Amino acid sequence: METKLTDPDLWERIRAGDELAFEELIRRFYRPLYHYGSKFTRDVDVLKDGIQDLFVELWAYRRNIAQTEYVRVYLFKSLRRKLYKESIRRGYTESMEDDFLEGSFFEESFEDELIRTELSAYQRSRLENLLKTLTDRQQEAVHLKFFAALPNDKIAEVMGLNYQSVANLLHRAVNKLRDGWHTLLL
Repeated sequence: METKLTDPDLWERIRAGDELAFEELIRRFYRPLYHYGSKFTRDVDVLKDGIQDLFVELWAYRRNIAQTEYVRVYLFKSLRRKLYKESIRRGYTESMEDDFLEGSFFEESFEDELIRTELSAYQRSRLENLLKTLTDRQQEAVHLKFFAALPNDKIAEVMGLNYQSVANLLHRAVNKLRDGWHTLLL
């Protein structure tokens, strides 16, 4: 592409059938989708298939998809729904929260994100330990807010919650992190 298009402009070009725009969308979002999806399944093949299916369906139905200002939200929400449906197809009977949010939310990509922010090893260790004290839902909300840079209303869409629930989750998580950080300093 000649200049870097905004996500909504890229989306509009895809809707019009621009194959180069579609290739750029894949380059731009494959890795974030992989990192996000890895929170819901440890099966790499299921995750890769889910992402591939998402892109294939997006291209196949490009003329029917709505324009959006929030391409990342659309893709995250679609992948989350796709992985959830796959868990049902495989016979999991537990709720989505139990299936998808079991265990630590930040197992693999958490450290990568912290390294990018260039925190010292000591600070990274402290923050990592504090994040482990959060509930899985709080961890997911924190990831979407601070690492994916989504606004609360879009986090609500991705997580399938209402706006106030997201605000409450983030408020409790930030307070817990702040209190834990200050406690460690004493």
